[in-house]
Amino acid sequence: MRLCDRAGTVKDTHSHPITKKIAFQKELLYTVCKEQKMKQKKFSFASLSVKLPLFLVLFCIILSVGNGIIGYRVFRSLFERQYRQVTQQIAETAISYVNADRINYYLKGGQEDEEWYETDAQLESLTETSKLAYIYVTVPDSKFMTRVYIFDTVNSEVKKAKKIKLGIIASLSNYDEKYIQNLKNVMLKGEMHVRFVYNATGGHVTTSLPVIDKMGNIVAIMSIVKPMSEMQGFKESYITTVAFSSAAITFVIVLFFSLLLMVRFVKPVSLITHETSHFAEHKGRISDRLQKIKGKDEFGILARAVEKMSVDMNKYIQDLTHTTAEKERLSAELDVATQIQANMLPRIFPPYKDHPELELFATMEPAKEVGGDFYDFFMVDNDHFALVVGDVSGKGVPAALFMVIAKTLIKNSVMQGLEPAKVFERVNNELCEGNDAGLFVTCWMGILTLSTGELRFVNAGHTYPILRHENIVEFLKSKPDLMLAGMEGMRYTEHFITLGKGDRLFVYTDGVTEATDANEQLYGEERLINFMRGTQIVDVRQSLADIRSDIDAFVAGAPQFDDITMLELLLKG
Repeated sequence: MRLCDRAGTVKDTHSHPITKKIAFQKELLYTVCKEQKMKQKKFSFASLSVKLPLFLVLFCIILSVGNGIIGYRVFRSLFERQYRQVTQQIAETAISYVNADRINYYLKGGQEDEEWYETDAQLESLTETSKLAYIYVTVPDSKFMTRVYIFDTVNSEVKKAKKIKLGIIASLSNYDEKYIQNLKNVMLKGEMHVRFVYNATGGHVTTSLPVIDKMGNIVAIMSIVKPMSEMQGFKESYITTVAFSSAAITFVIVLFFSLLLMVRFVKPVSLITHETSHFAEHKGRISDRLQKIKGKDEFGILARAVEKMSVDMNKYIQDLTHTTAEKERLSAELDVATQIQANMLPRIFPPYKDHPELELFATMEPAKEVGGDFYDFFMVDNDHFALVVGDVSGKGVPAALFMVIAKTLIKNSVMQGLEPAKVFERVNNELCEGNDAGLFVTCWMGILTLSTGELRFVNAGHTYPILRHENIVEFLKSKPDLMLAGMEGMRYTEHFITLGKGDRLFVYTDGVTEATDANEQLYGEERLINFMRGTQIVDVRQSLADIRSDIDAFVAGAPQFDDITMLELLLKG
């Protein structure tokens, strides 16, 4: 084998539950601090005055080693850059000696001729004068399992290696995948490859370049191997001069600063630590020892802060008790608001026993305690049935209040006998009045004539519903108008469609299609309609449950950022 690449419980007397919780936490804090103080007394040898010198010694060792390693790597990087440039120039010179157009001739069994001997002699001379170990020109097969030697030279100082003759086929099966990949990069992509190998004698560098014929084809690989025997000497010199000197200087500097640190830092820290322990043992009271720390540096500021902490502690706990109680009161009120909002939406399914031709189910899941989504359905008269789905911009209490107003206005206008477009025009103008918060509503409303199946609907910037007619599932698309409360005086367009027996209408808010997983990917309209196309026809309650299950599987536990409202209507006859 050659030298180169060839081969505890607290008793509580407070009545309020929040006060009990805070008192418990306060008592627990004092208990933990006392225990920590006892540990400090028991294990005094673990103080900063003992550990800091040990850490500084360790730091000195790590710093010296780190400086040595970083310096050596910088040195080796510069060293390798120099060798890379030199070997590349030598390799390019060696390529200039080779007639690339004759490579295929030799590869197909051609014998040594006068030109081959002349090139071989030039490569031999270059090997000796440039102090190379080897120069060899090879051609790997298409599968890079073997390679054929065209030229091969060996420096006279390399005693154990023999020159490989023209046409000899050598196996590449003993080489690792990285080596084979480097050969492919040179042969197939024309890239230069440089490989450094280090050993006890210094190591060597192998540089490989593509050999290109007059037609621009890569026909062989030119490789040169140059020993780096001087590397070992440079390494030893670096260790003795740079590394040891750096370690000595670092040790002196660290020793000086360790003494300075003990006097200027450890002593004040020990005093402050003692006072914090006193603070815990005496229920927030401290002694006057902190007044010994003067100055305006960080230790002086910290000492004043500990003094102030003693004063602020009890006041903070009182304020926290009041704030937490207020939060619980607001939380209870929000729970009531959530229940009120849920009660405002129709919740009886099936809704009308005297209209068995209608099967309907709807759900609304707010992202917060209360939401801005809403749905509604009601009989206008004995032959007309209205259904509404809307989405107020924003979330929380403001959106919920605006939702109540919008829902009430829409229903009142419909019950007065207005057409869908006129309903939206009136409601839009009424919502624009006094809308200082700039809220708006996207809304879809339809009025179904039960005797004929005619559905008149209007869309104010809302998502397209999905209609299932026989075996066809598609979006009920129409040109959407501007959302409600967006601009006063808007006109809305009314659309018509006739529903037949068995037709289903699925209306939803954008919380469905904009459900987001942990990778910020949206559920999307395409996934929704594909899911509905691929599911069997079931009752409307189960249909909404299946859609919700698919959304949950998609988001995989990611938090819900928007209200999710769904309504499905089945016309049975």
